[in-house]
Amino acid sequence: MFKFKNYQMKLIQPKDLDSYYYFGFHDISEETRYFTGTTEQFTKGQIESYILKISEDTTRYDFLISEGDEIVGEAVLSDINGKNCHFRIAIFNKRNFSGGIGFSATKILLDFAFDDLDLEVVELEVFPFNERGIALYSKLGFNLVDQIIDDEAEDPYREILIMRLNKENHVHG
Repeated sequence: MFKFKNYQMKLIQPKDLDSYYYFGFHDISEETRYFTGTTEQFTKGQIESYILKISEDTTRYDFLISEGDEIVGEAVLSDINGKNCHFRIAIFNKRNFSGGIGFSATKILLDFAFDDLDLEVVELEVFPFNERGIALYSKLGFNLVDQIIDDEAEDPYREILIMRLNKENHVHG
């Protein structure tokens, strides 16, 4: 478990289903759905299956970001393969945007990835219209390395930017 300000980050567990479903899928803001590209609705049963699957997956670390009993977001290191992984973060409700939660949680997970897991590269995908996300990632040392087009996606989700942070460019703590 990690702590910052009034928040804590802990690995998701099956017992978190009710809160995770409520805050992450029922009470989620339209802005979060837009910035994450979430276009479908999920049932509680689907989320339960997802939690059971990811909580046993040794190639990922899924952290819930909480303030008291409220889950305000999630931060994930996934697809850990040798010295590389994928990163994503979502703050579930607009009222929690721009308060430093995403910055602090990302910084903590990057320290964890590079120091504790001894990874060399963390990569992420972000939509070009997510200017706040791009600014955050750039501030933390991520560089734009590629731009891809998802031919199966609909606008505005077709264009995806790939950003990467190498261990030697990571500024700790």
